[in-house]
Amino acid sequence: MKLSTTTLLLIVALSAADAQACGEVMYRMGGALRYHAFVTRHPAEILVYFGSMAQASPSSDPRSFHENLEKAGHKVTIADSPDSLAQALAKQHYDVIITYAADVPAINDQIAHLAPEPALIPVFQHGTDEGTVRQQYPLALNEDANLNQFLKTIEQTMKARGS
Repeated sequence: MKLSTTTLLLIVALSAADAQACGEVMYRMGGALRYHAFVTRHPAEILVYFGSMAQASPSSDPRSFHENLEKAGHKVTIADSPDSLAQALAKQHYDVIITYAADVPAINDQIAHLAPEPALIPVFQHGTDEGTVRQQYPLALNEDANLNQFLKTIEQTMKARGS
């Protein structure tokens, strides 16, 4: 019995010498895998208008969205009322405006005289006719869109504009 136990322990000990730690395989493949946050190649001046958004989704945190866009390399301004929207548009040019689709007509009135006109990324709510919104605004995103979808849309927009 002692001989078989000793033999079994010896076999286990010898086979354990070839075992590798959890991350060792990735390290041997050319270095440990690292997470890299998205950083834009085409930084944009972005105006986020939370006119209807603030009332429609009080649980959303505009500061978090703002911070994440800035971490990606964009410059972001937030407007939360028609007055702050008008002031922001008067102070500087924006490449992109993100807002709920319901606020687009009010924004169109204010940007009609701007050249070049900012790209609009309307966010449509559930129950909205998605086909109609997308036909009029090809950059439109659903309110369930995640940050990566916004970043991808902004990146494609800026690239298409040559910025």
